[in-house]
Amino acid sequence: MARSLPFSDRIDDLHRRYDGPLPDTVARVAALGGRARAEALSREVAWAFHQRLAADARLGAARRRAALAAAEVSGDAWLARLCATLAHHRHTATGLRTRVGPPP
Repeated sequence: MARSLPFSDRIDDLHRRYDGPLPDTVARVAALGGRARAEALSREVAWAFHQRLAADARLGAARRRAALAAAEVSGDAWLARLCATLAHHRHTATGLRTRVGPPP
């Protein structure tokens, strides 16, 4: 198994390849230790983001439901929107989690 170069050597190598400042994506990939690791970390951050938004939507839906009378629940547009938001973020987080493993 080949060992990767130290961070300073990777950055020096990149500076030799580019005439101007390093593109942000190139510098980020180099700083994180390669494209595979950068993509895995990006998916992990996206998963955590959608998990948090799903939790916020669940809490909002629970509070809204508690504030409504039973007869008002089926026609409440705000509650319907919160439930749709919750479903979206849960679905997205689940999809990301099935593709995300521990970073290499």
